[in-house]
Amino acid sequence: MFRLLAIATLLASLISQEFWHPEIWAKPVPFFQVQREFLAPVSLYGPGHRGLDFVIEDNQNLTAPASGLITFSGTVVNRNIVTVKTKSGYLISFEQVCSPLSRGDSVEKGQVLGRFCSISEDYEQHCDSCIHFSVRGNHGYLNPELFVGSLLPSVLKA
Repeated sequence: MFRLLAIATLLASLISQEFWHPEIWAKPVPFFQVQREFLAPVSLYGPGHRGLDFVIEDNQNLTAPASGLITFSGTVVNRNIVTVKTKSGYLISFEQVCSPLSRGDSVEKGQVLGRFCSISEDYEQHCDSCIHFSVRGNHGYLNPELFVGSLLPSVLKA
């Protein structure tokens, strides 16, 4: 009897909760050509590609896909990174971007974040003129295509 009551309570709470749906952000560049796709790791520390690599033209501006606050803008080891925390708590990071913005600056959706650049000769790029774009939530990395509206729905084939 207790199990039946617990299952009924769980089902009632699931039905009463709203289904989560992702925010839709602007694309960081007008023509979004993905060179390397997101590949989720099987385990927390397993191999994968925790973001997207997209092509950017020389001297092309990179814009904020969503409004938020700059939480980091600087160099990590041998690469330039800019991270924006959205109002809903997601962390959006771009790698190999030089930005005039600094920690604590507010950004609006569509505002220029910076441009592609490489300040270190030690950094071996895995693609030409591309920027790595990642999104982190409370439970780890998420596919950025989900947020920019370019992820195609799954199709069940017989």
